[in-house]
Amino acid sequence: MLLLLSLIHLALNPTQNERAFPLHEQRAETQKWLSFLLIEREDQTREALARAEHFVPMLRPVFRDEGVPEDLVWLALIESSFRNDAESPTGAVGMFQFKQETANAFGLVVRGRTDQRLQPIQSARAAARYLRYLRAKFASWDLVLAAYNLGEGDLRRTMLARDSETWEDVRPYLREETQNYVEKIRAAAIIGNRHLAERGPAPTTRHTVAKGDTLFAIARTYNVSLEALRQLNGLNGNHISPGQSLTIPRTTP
Repeated sequence: MLLLLSLIHLALNPTQNERAFPLHEQRAETQKWLSFLLIEREDQTREALARAEHFVPMLRPVFRDEGVPEDLVWLALIESSFRNDAESPTGAVGMFQFKQETANAFGLVVRGRTDQRLQPIQSARAAARYLRYLRAKFASWDLVLAAYNLGEGDLRRTMLARDSETWEDVRPYLREETQNYVEKIRAAAIIGNRHLAERGPAPTTRHTVAKGDTLFAIARTYNVSLEALRQLNGLNGNHISPGQSLTIPRTTP
């Protein structure tokens, strides 16, 4: 019982040290993945960073509010290239690649025409809560990211089988994708932070949907494309509801 209470306390009250996710920019392993993202995957990274200019300024406060390192928002660059409509062959959907069972467990509605995995702010909050939940179970953010990629059960079983307590101890026994995943996130965070520092966030405004509004009319009012509105707000059609808040990309006059 005391252990359970301590885990709950850890999840809800992270210390400053637990918020930290050191980037280790000079480490050889990190440099390897910096080169991969900037050179071998240059086009995909460039497109992801263009989307990140819109999304990351919105999503960082969500991670901060949930007590999770803000730099972990960049896992979306690796998971989906910041695409709301990304879907994996295994059925994971959205920017943070949730399967339905996990999505439901962390507060996302996936039912009928509604799939909140497609909505950036809602899915980011679920991802941050999932990461915080994992942090209460594992001793470092490196292990948390490994669990996010592999699954907490598989990671825990491997740690027990190999009598491993740290990321460096268990890493050699995991599949190659998971072995590389943590350093890819570090590299993505370094590249993304640098990009936003140089370019700044993309200008946006907010629009509250009024009765009678249509997505087409809103797009025309703000001189933006329907596809840009859908992408930025995680819409898979034209359906919007009164009171809904939309993020609108601001165009240069």
